[in-house]
Amino acid sequence: MLPHKTEPGLKAVPRPAKTMISMMTVASLLLSPLAPAEQAWSEALTDTRGHWASSYIEWALDEGLAKGYEDGTFQPDRPVSEAEFLAMLLRAYGSAVPDASTGAQWYDSYYQYAEGFGWPVSFNNERGSFRRGQAALLMATAASGKRYSENEAIQWLLDEGISKGRTSATIKGFVPDGGVTRAEALTFLFMLKDHTRQLSSTKVQESAGLNGIDIGDQIEKLTLKLGKPDRIDPSEYSYSWYVYNQNYAEFAMYGVLDGKIAAEFSISKKGWRLPGGLTTGLTLGAAQKGLTGVSDAEKKETYYTYTANGIQTTLFIDSQDGDKISGILRQNSSVSKQAPSAKNTAFRDAMERQLFDLANAERALRGIPVLQWDKLAGSAARDHSENMRDKQFFSHKNLDNKTPFDRMKAKGISYRLASENIAAGFDNSIFAHYTLLNSTSGHRETLLNGKLTRLGTGIALGGNYQVYYTQDFYTPLEAEE
Repeated sequence: MLPHKTEPGLKAVPRPAKTMISMMTVASLLLSPLAPAEQAWSEALTDTRGHWASSYIEWALDEGLAKGYEDGTFQPDRPVSEAEFLAMLLRAYGSAVPDASTGAQWYDSYYQYAEGFGWPVSFNNERGSFRRGQAALLMATAASGKRYSENEAIQWLLDEGISKGRTSATIKGFVPDGGVTRAEALTFLFMLKDHTRQLSSTKVQESAGLNGIDIGDQIEKLTLKLGKPDRIDPSEYSYSWYVYNQNYAEFAMYGVLDGKIAAEFSISKKGWRLPGGLTTGLTLGAAQKGLTGVSDAEKKETYYTYTANGIQTTLFIDSQDGDKISGILRQNSSVSKQAPSAKNTAFRDAMERQLFDLANAERALRGIPVLQWDKLAGSAARDHSENMRDKQFFSHKNLDNKTPFDRMKAKGISYRLASENIAAGFDNSIFAHYTLLNSTSGHRETLLNGKLTRLGTGIALGGNYQVYYTQDFYTPLEAEE
């Protein structure tokens, strides 16, 4: 049990009048999965008498912020989750949080409210994972409408007398990595409300990362902000790609591993918010000036990669447009890479879909009409990739002297205009795409040709180059001019 004197010095807590304050009731809030029993006052609870936070607990009971359990206990030293703390914070201030929609988690509306103001929430609701430092950051941001680092938020609480720390009135003495008990949570909230009568209405600038989602964030944050992905693809790493392709100009993929964001990629010009102002559209030279703490930097013809703060970042460049950054890939530097088997059809299919998506994302970003997927062209493309792998050659013309146009006609395609791109040896479709984009031998022109209307992609795994890529483009013979 925590010493009385440490969190923060006990104040005389006024017993509220019996006037009822309208607040949203949330099932299971602050409690175990068991339904709570109504407790009128703290005297009815068996484990709050003499507790260092008994006055704060009584205040919370009177205000309707917390309840006891069916067994007659309050369990003041039980850890709270982030969602529970957030809900208590908003209920303490009577914030107008809408009811959860049918089928949603009880806490979804609280998170949506917090996200609307740009408050720092992690969406991790594993009990015992919510830290005192996180609580300080959430309180300081909500109260002031300003963005803080965790240490800055703790110092603000200490300077304003909202907390005296757990062992001392210092950042270290605050014990940022310690858990938050029910008693501590209610004490924090009483002291915060005594200091700040109303939460700030200022929207804080969106957090770092892609569309407000950063490496290490919980998957719940991703799906709450962006909804369910359009599909989930395997990758050559230990994470799976959550693909969002409804708007190709804002095409994005998020790598998810063990319920957390491990990677992210996009060509979007407005989705990125990264240190030093890094985003697409900057020249590589301008971007490099804003980078700090860089290690393991490497410059290639089509990209620049480096590691900083445990994140490996790859900046894909358009060498034919002043070395401007055309796409950004970030991933946790500790993720493990896997060598996909030639029999891994799920990975092959994912690479084909991504190669198609990347072509359309590039075109959408440049105002070029996107391409329609074509099954016959996809079949011709995959057959050619497999033929190159099996016969150990790399050419548009196969060993039977058949051209791309012969192969498309053999699949029943009648075209007015047709073209083909091939590549090999690249780990994934992202690197293959940017090699084709930067090509000076016709691949770029094909990729960005607005007169081509259909595309099929085909990939083969294995062989001398490990991965073979084919894109077959065409415009139907009957297409209008």
